[in-house]
Amino acid sequence: MRYYHFTIVANNEVIGQNATIRLKDYNFDSNIGALNAYMLKHLSNDITFCAYREEGETLCAGFSFDETKDTYEAVYNQIVEMLTDPFHISPAKQEPYEITMHDYMDDYLEGRRRDYAVTGYGRFVDISRMWIYDYYRNRTDKDPVCFDFQEKIIPAEPLAKTGIYDKSLRREIENIRKNVNHSDFHGNLVHYVLSARSIEAAMDMTGHLMQALFEAKRLRGRRLEVVTGLKCDHIMLQRDYLEKIVEYNRGGAVIFDLTESFGSKPEQYVMVCETLEELLKKYRNDCLFVFTYNMNQPGFSHLMLPRLNKYVIPLSMKEGSGNRKAAVSYMKSLIASSEYAEYADQAKEYMQRYPGDVFSQTDVLAAFDRFGPWCLNKNILKAYDQEVSDTFMLEHDENEASAMEKLESLIGLGIVKDQVKMLIDSATVEKERKKYLGAEYQELCLHMIFAGNPGTAKTTVARLLAGVTKEKGLTKSGIFVAKSALDLDGMFCVPLIRDAFVAAKGGVLFIDEAYSMKSEAAITTLIQEMENHRDEVIVILAGYTQRMKDFLDLNEGLKSRIPNWIDFPDYSTDELVEIFQLMMKERGFTATDEALKAARYALDKARLVEDFGNGRYVRNMIEYAMKKQSVRLLADGTEAGTIGREKLFLFEEADISVPEMDGHHTEERKKGTAQKELDEMVGLCEVKNVIRKAIAKFKVNKICMDKGIRKERASLHMAFTGNPGTAKTTVARKLAEILKDEEVLPTGAFAELGRADLVSDHVGGTAKMIVKRFKEAQGGVLFIDEAYSLCDYHEGSFGDEAITTIVQQMENHRDDVIVIFAGYPEPMKKFVERNPGMTSRIAFQVHFDDYSLEELCQITTLMATEKGIVLSDEAMEKLRGIYKKAMQKEDYGNGRFVRKILEEAEMNMSQRLIALDLDDESITEQLVTTVEACDISEPKEDKKDVTSRFGFAV
Repeated sequence: MRYYHFTIVANNEVIGQNATIRLKDYNFDSNIGALNAYMLKHLSNDITFCAYREEGETLCAGFSFDETKDTYEAVYNQIVEMLTDPFHISPAKQEPYEITMHDYMDDYLEGRRRDYAVTGYGRFVDISRMWIYDYYRNRTDKDPVCFDFQEKIIPAEPLAKTGIYDKSLRREIENIRKNVNHSDFHGNLVHYVLSARSIEAAMDMTGHLMQALFEAKRLRGRRLEVVTGLKCDHIMLQRDYLEKIVEYNRGGAVIFDLTESFGSKPEQYVMVCETLEELLKKYRNDCLFVFTYNMNQPGFSHLMLPRLNKYVIPLSMKEGSGNRKAAVSYMKSLIASSEYAEYADQAKEYMQRYPGDVFSQTDVLAAFDRFGPWCLNKNILKAYDQEVSDTFMLEHDENEASAMEKLESLIGLGIVKDQVKMLIDSATVEKERKKYLGAEYQELCLHMIFAGNPGTAKTTVARLLAGVTKEKGLTKSGIFVAKSALDLDGMFCVPLIRDAFVAAKGGVLFIDEAYSMKSEAAITTLIQEMENHRDEVIVILAGYTQRMKDFLDLNEGLKSRIPNWIDFPDYSTDELVEIFQLMMKERGFTATDEALKAARYALDKARLVEDFGNGRYVRNMIEYAMKKQSVRLLADGTEAGTIGREKLFLFEEADISVPEMDGHHTEERKKGTAQKELDEMVGLCEVKNVIRKAIAKFKVNKICMDKGIRKERASLHMAFTGNPGTAKTTVARKLAEILKDEEVLPTGAFAELGRADLVSDHVGGTAKMIVKRFKEAQGGVLFIDEAYSLCDYHEGSFGDEAITTIVQQMENHRDDVIVIFAGYPEPMKKFVERNPGMTSRIAFQVHFDDYSLEELCQITTLMATEKGIVLSDEAMEKLRGIYKKAMQKEDYGNGRFVRKILEEAEMNMSQRLIALDLDDESITEQLVTTVEACDISEPKEDKKDVTSRFGFAV
């Protein structure tokens, strides 16, 4: 269909005077209405006519026709003839010009409002093929929309030829003009694919193509239908309307933008592509198809474009670019064809606002959109002396501290603050560089990783960073959007991630626990959006350090797009106490000196537990203290209203505790218990002496540090050497508790490990295992039994990797982990010499001698007492003989040997008593608790110690 507008030299009165027909036979109220009714009745079935407005001595009118059945000349001549014969009126000298279907519908509706239109409007709409009339009239807000649709008319006058167009477009236009269609053939030799950075640039390119094709008689109409925002979910419901766009524009052109609509992803557009493919196949010779896609966001073009070759010859062209002179010339031509034409000479001055030497079509078109306000201010209103920035910056309260000041005021985080400042300074300088080089200059990427344990202020710093970047002019809005990775994963991850980027435009998108994002679709979309919006959104991914490293290792695309890594260290005890005092102050609380000491002790102990919550833990600790304080204040039946302000907001020592300890009802042993038990252990005189020296050394060092006396940090790592059963593990366990009691270590944790706990079976796993073990043992003792088992037969093995890593971690954790290596004396010597760094880090060599005969007897008595049994004199004498004989062998087991003998004696005693078959009255306490000599079994001699004999035994 073709729609045209023209003017008639007549009005309602003139029609009434000149008409040679009875007008009332067609309309009783209006002569113009009678004219419309007469024309509709007598024109050919595929032609409509509508006069819709009276303007003085003239009448505005329009007509439509089916270009497949009639020519413009034939239709126009028929209309002129019908106006002249019965009405004696004629069109104005101005030639009719083509309009869009929307324009024709608006004209028709205006005629109806004036009662000019015919009453049988349904037939009129049907003949004129105005499908949009019913579409808009019948639609409700609940009806689905599967595309956006607009129409344009390519102007008849030549478009500006000074655009910065690519050679592919220039070459095609030249080819079109050289090959004018002089035949009656109407078809499309080729169809077009245009790649641009904006739909505006694509439309500009299409306009030049359309004009050239129309002048070369390759197109019969100037109407361009533009379809954008195609939606995959409702395409089947409205595919008939989509077909009408193409069908009713035969001889014209339709442009399909292949950008996916918001909330959908390209993979879902298969059905859309199938629909477009069907239309292309059916109407390829009747309508020119133009497909466009955004160079930066190609949408579903990768699904659609490969289908074109099956039916048509697709010709590809792309958006052009040019130097500053070409850009100024292009801008001047755009202004000249606009309402600001008289100011076209100011194009050069205006373009000075935009730096750089290379400009794309999109750059110039975007600049042209902002020319109007600039031109009005400069030439007419003259109201503002300074340039109005094209960057909108959200303001903040001037009385409030700046985001940078707030960042600097945070407790601790010195390394973090330095890194953030370095990034901000670099980005600020980059911004100045871009002023000289323009859009072609690629600025540094500000996407970041925030790695660290919970409660280390990652979210707080990210929020402040959004404000800092706004204050420095690096982002436009300073908006801060926080999302959990789980919020952006799953079935609807694509629209969710895109929604998040839209919400964070001009600011910061913070994604916590980013490694929780598992699906490939989510990660791929995140990477794509980070690249598409790198100049608009700063993305910060946050989480635990090691898990963030593992997450980035899974995808090289993420690693390459996030160049900035910031580690958030755990807070020190002093910083935690400062945070504790700050949080108390914010709530209006104070604390006694004893309460602060208790808080320091609790925090020093808690901070070394794995996954310690840092600042969050402090907040929880205060809230828990408030609960305990409330219970204390009301414990004696006191009424809450009589307590008084001072007591209500005062923490005492009894209120401060570790929440986890209270929650699990585990009471710590009384201070000094472990030391008392160690002192009471049989033998070990030299061991006890060395341990006293080690504790004394630490205490002196601590006193010196407290008084500001320079002192080298003390290392308390030890080596326990001795045969099995000499109480090495027992002493190490008690030592951990003693060191906690003496405030050498915060937690007194004890971790007993062997080779299997420290050496992995694959490359790279050993170091991770050891780092994890040291973290678990923070604040306590890491006990490695039979440490020499780490030594493999050849150097460079996993065992050597373990030893090297252990040495490194011993240094890293010298203040919060004490490592004790244990084993036989000679192998332990070789183990220590295996790595040069080991010797210098072991401060104390503690040797555990074998027990003497008397000490073994004392141990026997102690163990028997623990078991609730007694030994007869004969039994003890028999044991002395067994011990004396066993001591002649190496590695007989010491204390372990005693325990084994006693356990077997208990079982023998039980078997003896059952065999007696005594009645209940005969069974006495003395009988069932006394071990006799007959219950003591002689140890079996190891076969390896029996001398072999040759020959036959008699």
